[in-house]
Amino acid sequence: MIRARRVWYGFILVLLLCMPVVQSTSAGDDWLPIPPADLALKDNPEQPGAHAMILYRESAVNEKYVSTDGASITEYVRIKIFTQEGTDEANVEIPFRKESADVREIRARTIHPDGSIVNFDGKPFEKIIEKRSGEKYLAKTFTLPDVQPGCIIEFKYRTQYKPRILYDEYWVLSSHLYTRDGHFSIFPYQSNYENFPLYFRQIGLPTKAKPERQTDGTYALTVHDIPGIEDEAYMPPLKTIQARVEFFHLDQGSPVNETQDHFWARTDKKWNDELEHFISNKKALDEEVSRIVSPGDSPETKLRKIYARVQQIRDLNMEMRKTEKEEKQENLKKNSNVEDMLRHGYGNGREMNFLFVGLARAAGFDSAEVFVAPRNNNFFAPQMQDASELRADIVWTRAGAQEYFLDPAAVYFPFGILPWYETSTNGMRLGKKPNDFVTVPGSASADATVVRHAELSIDADGVASGKLEVDFTGQMAALRREENHLQDDTGRRKTLEDEIKDWLPEGSTFELVRIDNWDKTDLPLHVEGTVKLSAFGSPVGRRLLIPATVFLAPQNKAFQTAVRHNSVYFRYPNEEIDDVKFQAPAGYKIETVPALKEIKPGTAVSYEISASQQGSQAEVKRRLVINGLLFPVQYYASLRSFFNTVKSNDEEQIVLQNSESAKN
Repeated sequence: MIRARRVWYGFILVLLLCMPVVQSTSAGDDWLPIPPADLALKDNPEQPGAHAMILYRESAVNEKYVSTDGASITEYVRIKIFTQEGTDEANVEIPFRKESADVREIRARTIHPDGSIVNFDGKPFEKIIEKRSGEKYLAKTFTLPDVQPGCIIEFKYRTQYKPRILYDEYWVLSSHLYTRDGHFSIFPYQSNYENFPLYFRQIGLPTKAKPERQTDGTYALTVHDIPGIEDEAYMPPLKTIQARVEFFHLDQGSPVNETQDHFWARTDKKWNDELEHFISNKKALDEEVSRIVSPGDSPETKLRKIYARVQQIRDLNMEMRKTEKEEKQENLKKNSNVEDMLRHGYGNGREMNFLFVGLARAAGFDSAEVFVAPRNNNFFAPQMQDASELRADIVWTRAGAQEYFLDPAAVYFPFGILPWYETSTNGMRLGKKPNDFVTVPGSASADATVVRHAELSIDADGVASGKLEVDFTGQMAALRREENHLQDDTGRRKTLEDEIKDWLPEGSTFELVRIDNWDKTDLPLHVEGTVKLSAFGSPVGRRLLIPATVFLAPQNKAFQTAVRHNSVYFRYPNEEIDDVKFQAPAGYKIETVPALKEIKPGTAVSYEISASQQGSQAEVKRRLVINGLLFPVQYYASLRSFFNTVKSNDEEQIVLQNSESAKN
């Protein structure tokens, strides 16, 4: 849920992703002086061996002209390049949301160690980028010219927002690079007609490092020596580990300096009033329930039928964004209540969840809306009194002693399966009692499995080929359906084909033959295809050695290094379940197979692999379970040891012996 307010006499902006910047001076092409010591700098003394470092950055937010031109942010970044790898910093991406902002007045230049300057005179272009959280943004991109180790690069730009819309703002102080010095400022919105009080909170900064109000009314913060965030596999969401200052505005007329309890009670009432108004037509709900459920249905069966009915609604949030012309041609009417929604047959995600609550209550269940902090983005801290943290909504329902947390608006997720970012998180349940904060339970590993069956024939040269079947269940299936729902059949096939190919050793091929149950969300997503693994086996004299499994664990690369900077974060519990049958080539038989191995260092992870043999056939069964979510850095060594042991056992050999050799 993005907090936005329409301002009629003024407006406030969004600081999308505060890119590295330097203290802005005058307009045009004026740049800050470059100290000779920075030109001569060979390494970062605070982080030796770094590829690059930010020498200085600045972000200046100006909300003065909100009501006319819109708010703006001027940004400036100066980076020192140390190594060839560091020259990648010359490829600049400036994310923005095109519907609310534009990036203008981009200036950039390269300064060589001898002081000579090469200006960027190209034209930036736009492209879609995907951030680590999975969110997609449009970005202005460009490449600085003639960047080599020893150079300094710098660029500046202005992000201009549309007028009369108020968003919350963020100073993101952390970068992927070490920041030596930075300066941030904000000129807050002021109006004689409206009042949206500005509050802020800081995360990952010392208590004393906070924005200070200046004589001209701005808030400013100067920072030094901010460590860079290492990009690592299985790391927590960026927002949760960045040093940042978050600004948020109370709605007009909100009480100033109210207590935490009063704030959330007021917020609860406002949101719950919207729900109650939308589902107030009891007659329409009763009539719909009578068509959906039967008197003899069990409580869960009734809820499942209501869930299925809501998911028949056309979810407008899941469709491609339409142009203004397309919206005008379709002329969709607004839903004011559940009666409108049932008549129109469409609605947004929140309206779908509102409808479920209304139908569940009409069927005799206790049900309420729950607003939660999606943990792919942020965590919920009630003491911060920031309602924008609760960006997602789900529903809560009780049937007897059984409680259910559901998200009918997640149309690719079956009953009982929440999107992973809505599990193991906190939020607020509406209307039950004041300040009714709840914790949404986590999911089980069995709710997200990849089940793989392979039947492979090995030839005398060690080439393996045959049939591979994969079943994605629960979370695994839902995510693939959701992420590819806008693709056609060809696009889906290619995406799945490429993913499965990545599981196999280098040089392998996989050709997808069929996909089943794409539209049947309560069934596993089933994929079949043919596979060929070149040089899978290794001939050694009259023997042939093949690995115990054909699949490469995705954790192999992630846990190679002995040093870890960030906590290890698995998005959701999951399981890999494999059953692979090998047929030896003619004239060979199975000589030995690996012994049973079980590794259970605790409840968070476990692994088991077993093999059996019969004549010229061998069968290997394997199961890897990840049941934990967050592992602090101090547990990395143990986790690394576990996955290295998994890798070793996966690579143990099945020995095939030539029959003639066996006789001798």
